[in-house]
Amino acid sequence: MTAVLLLALTSATACAGRDAETAPQGSAMAENHRSAEGGTTEKGTIAVGEFSATPDRLPSCFHGVKGATAYRPPGSSRDGRLVTLGTGSRGVVFAPISWGDACEWAAEAKRLAADGYHVVTLDWGADRRRTISDATRLLRSRGAKDVAWVGGCMGGTLMLGMLTDRTDRPAGVAGISPLASLGGYSAGNGTSYDGELLLLGTADDPLSDEKRLREVAGSFPEAEVTVLPGKRHAAEIFAGPHGTAARRSLDGFLDRTFAPADS
Repeated sequence: MTAVLLLALTSATACAGRDAETAPQGSAMAENHRSAEGGTTEKGTIAVGEFSATPDRLPSCFHGVKGATAYRPPGSSRDGRLVTLGTGSRGVVFAPISWGDACEWAAEAKRLAADGYHVVTLDWGADRRRTISDATRLLRSRGAKDVAWVGGCMGGTLMLGMLTDRTDRPAGVAGISPLASLGGYSAGNGTSYDGELLLLGTADDPLSDEKRLREVAGSFPEAEVTVLPGKRHAAEIFAGPHGTAARRSLDGFLDRTFAPADS
C-alpha cells in the first residue's frame, strides 16, 4: 500500500512539477511563475443561457483576445475559474495537468477559437469532475451542440475515467499523456462509449511513455493512438519540435468528432 501511495504522489507531483523557467509560453507553469494577472472583477451573478456564473478576472495569457471572458460558478471559492473564447456549435473543453490552470492550454485554445471552435479552459476546482462538467455546461449554455474534451496528464486521465458515467457524455475525448498508473481503467471502460477517442503522447515520456500509453489503450480499444518522438509531456508536446504533428493529430480527432454535426 505504501508503494502504491508513493507512486500516486510521485506521478501527480511530477505531472505538475516542471520547471517554470523552461515551461512553454502560455503554460500553467510559466503563468504561475510570472504570477501576473490583470483585469477587473465584476460583481454579481449573471445567467449565461441556463448556466449561472459570476464574471471573474481574466488571466493575463488571454489579455487582448477578442471575446475572451472568465467566469466562476456559484459556490466555488477562489478555484474553479472557467475561461471561454470563440463561438459556435463545436465546443472544446481543455483540462490542465494536476496543478495546472487555464493558461496551460492557452496557445491551443486561441488557435482553435480562431478556427471556429467554442473553447473553455479552466482552473481546477475542489471537485475536479464538477469543474469539467461545469465547463461543458457553460459551452452548451452558449450554443455548443456537441462538446469534445481534451486533457493533459491528470486532466486526460480524469476525462477518460468519467466515461464510465453514462450521463452527459462528450462527443469525443482526447487524452494527452494520460496516466496509466492512476486511471483505474478496466477493459470495459471504453466498450460502452461510441464517441471519438484519441490517446497522444511521446515515446520516452517518464510519466506516460509508449508502453504506458498502449496500456491505457487496452481499456479503450477504439481509440486512435499517436506516439511522437521525445520526452515532452501533455501541453508541452504542442510547443516542442513535434508540435505540428501533435496539432495535426488533434485536428483530425476534432474533425472526426464533429463530422456528424457538420454533415
